[in-house]
Amino acid sequence: MKESGDALKIRILDGAAALFIEKGIDNVTTRELTEHLGLSRSHIYHYFSDWQTLCVAALARYTESELETFSAGIAGMAPANRLEAMIANYLPDAPDAVWLLYSSLWQRAVHHKAYAELAESVIDKWVALTREIFAAGTARGDFRVEDSARVARQFSAMLYGYADTLIINPSAEKYREAVSDIRAFIRLVV
Repeated sequence: MKESGDALKIRILDGAAALFIEKGIDNVTTRELTEHLGLSRSHIYHYFSDWQTLCVAALARYTESELETFSAGIAGMAPANRLEAMIANYLPDAPDAVWLLYSSLWQRAVHHKAYAELAESVIDKWVALTREIFAAGTARGDFRVEDSARVARQFSAMLYGYADTLIINPSAEKYREAVSDIRAFIRLVV
């Protein structure tokens, strides 16, 4: 049975993202992707004008899917538990291929507009989710946040900063220290 165009495009994007996680974006070639998917180069470039366009689209699909999965997983939790889940999600306690993928996106964003737009979009969506958590906690009386948007940006910046530090040279001690610092921030601010 012939695969529809939309299904094939999604399979290409998902296959690319899987290889990026496994090997790193810089270490994946069109040939590896075609072999992984059992497709020809012409199939790939029928849907994507060039490698960068495919990479950006694959990263966009992956990051959106990850956010949706995470959001669904914390739905129904109390706001404080949702924040704890965000800490656990953001901070790798050991080398983590997904965070290395995000790190690659940030590095590419410095030099390429398409990656920069994607990175900003990803950050904005996670900050929006965080803002919703702080607003929900405030509405329930669990938190005493005056400016949910500001606190969400601050909390997110801490998560990103600690995650980047832990990716470089992770250790159990640094992980515990980062989690402790973030929890102290939450106690002080919320």
